Amino acid sequence: MWVRAHKEEMGNERTDLLAKEASNRDLIDVQFTYSKVQIGNINNKKLTENWQGRWMPSKNGKWTRLIYLEINMTRLSADFCYNQIITGHGIFGAFQNRMFGKDCKCQCGED
Repeated sequence: MWVRAHKEEMGNERTDLLAKEASNRDLIDVQFTYSKVQIGNINNKKLTENWQGRWMPSKNGKWTRLIYLEINMTRLSADFCYNQIITGHGIFGAFQNRMFGKDCKCQCGED
């Protein structure tokens, strides 16, 4: 922080003294921490690694794993219909039959 010299600024002399002392030290005694962006990136990396580690050996999601071998945060979508199509979960006859025992014939009479 810069303060104009000798203009009766409160703490100016003390600031000058501390700055001179700090410049004469061999080591810096200040520890900087990560920024919010860096913390977010670190957490996303850990989350992705953890998720990938659980994804590969899982017994669930076999069909989806054939499409997506690796977890990718940029590929996530919040589109409900799109996610149903990609995963095969939803109002599809085969899924409804497998999960709920519902008739899997279409309204037109076809499977």
